[in-house]
Amino acid sequence: MSISGISSASSTSATGTSASATASNGFGSLTSKDFLKLLITELQNQDPTQPTSNAELLQQLSSMQGLQSNLDLSKTLTALSANQQLSSGASFLGKSITGTDASNNSVTGVADRVLVQNGSTVIGVGNSEIPLANVTGVNVVAP
Repeated sequence: MSISGISSASSTSATGTSASATASNGFGSLTSKDFLKLLITELQNQDPTQPTSNAELLQQLSSMQGLQSNLDLSKTLTALSANQQLSSGASFLGKSITGTDASNNSVTGVADRVLVQNGSTVIGVGNSEIPLANVTGVNVVAP
């Protein structure tokens, strides 16, 4: 397979750009185009006596990019979960709820606020706060 249009100077420049973008933005900023440029540059500069070393480098870079993708996905899922919990808590606003607070005291009243404390959603009822997981009942308050 023949690849034309890439000289050693442009490959080095492209690789330098990718390396600086990678250093400043992490492996998540690498695109398939950057990866292909890196592969072509590595193949052009491959040591004929150690042909597998470049493959190992590419495998390591691929693993690092996969790890970065997993970390990004984990952050996204955590944020999505927090937003969903906050949205669920907001659906209790103005309704009479029953549950237990963090001290295991029974609380009943109208939900007047929703907060996120230490990564957990809590529903405020007067001076008490009920963790979302501790809500045991919900009733609509008649106007």
